[in-house]
Amino acid sequence: MRNTALLLAVSLTCATGTVLAAPADDACAALMEARGHLVTMIGSTDKAGNDALKDKIQAASGKVDATLAAMAKSYNAGDESKAAAFKPVWEEFKKTREGDIIPLVYAGRNADAKTIATGIQAERMGKMKAAMGCK
Repeated sequence: MRNTALLLAVSLTCATGTVLAAPADDACAALMEARGHLVTMIGSTDKAGNDALKDKIQAASGKVDATLAAMAKSYNAGDESKAAAFKPVWEEFKKTREGDIIPLVYAGRNADAKTIATGIQAERMGKMKAAMGCK
């Protein structure tokens, strides 16, 4: 039986080319993707480059939102509780990112943006990663 399950898992991986990730893993990956683009943006003064990074941040954030919505409707109580703990912090994180950090970068005040990012936003990131169980 164990060999059959292993063979099935290997076959599915070969057939699809990927291993299906848990929703929490998907949320973590998208969260870290958005974070990476924001960190790059904070270190940049290139407006055109920042426009592209902002689009990438929005796309990754959309992935987080979609994953959270699916988790909240899940029949898996663990997914629902993770989403419930994550979502309010995520909303505050996005509000600060969109209302403070990104406008500061566009205003050329990258140092001020970094101060916020390494302060309250870093705290929020820690809380979100803990809530979702990010590695």
